[in-house]
Amino acid sequence: MVWGGVAAETIQLNAAVAEMLVQSTMLDLYLLPALPREKWPNGSVKGLKVRGGLTVDVSWREGDLHEVGVWQENDGQEINLVKKMLHYRGRTTEATISSRTVYTFDVGFKLVEEI
Repeated sequence: MVWGGVAAETIQLNAAVAEMLVQSTMLDLYLLPALPREKWPNGSVKGLKVRGGLTVDVSWREGDLHEVGVWQENDGQEINLVKKMLHYRGRTTEATISSRTVYTFDVGFKLVEEI
């Protein structure tokens, strides 16, 4: 039973850290909403699964967003489009994410790469 408790606590901790870095709804992505800037001034996280079937990579420097990559994994033949509002420190933009394409945005939500 102790092992089950430790595993459950580890999962809960991982989920809490993920929510500090990206919070999501079906329509919105909030980037770095609770980043402990003094403790983690620089870093990145890759492959966070968020609501709406998207995956997110986030990197930050000196406590500020540097880049965010967003994509939709789709094993089917159809190309799907998902609209998300990206939010960071009062800035908001709408992004249309097509399956099988990775979109990378900078801190000002300028699209810097599409692959």
